Amino acid sequence: MNTKQLKEILNQLKNELKVQEPIKIELKPLKTKAASISLNKNIIRINKNIISNLDSECIEYLLLHELIHFKLKSTYHNGNFHKQLNHKIDQAKAKEIERKILTSLLELNHIL
Repeated sequence: MNTKQLKEILNQLKNELKVQEPIKIELKPLKTKAASISLNKNIIRINKNIISNLDSECIEYLLLHELIHFKLKSTYHNGNFHKQLNHKIDQAKAKEIERKILTSLLELNHIL
C-alpha cells in the first residue's frame, strides 16, 4: 500500500469519526510498534517494515486505532477508547486483526 492509498483511507476514517485536524502519515521503521501517534504534532507513524506484510483490513485498523486516540486527545486505552473502537469494529474482529498485526511484528523482529 502506498502513501496515497494510506491518505485516502485516513481521510475516509477522519470523516467517519468527525476528526477535523489535519493529520500527517509517516512511514518509519519502528522497532517494537506497528504504529504510533504524536498528538502534539498531529502525526500517525506506521511501521514501514511491516506494512507490506499487512492486508488492507489491518492497515485500516491501525489508522482507525490511532485516529481514535486523536479524537479523544489521549494515548490511553481506557474504557472510552474501547467504546469508540467497538462502535466502529466488533471486539472479536478487532482482536483477530490485532493478532495478525502482532504476528507480523514478531516475525519482523525474528521472535517467531
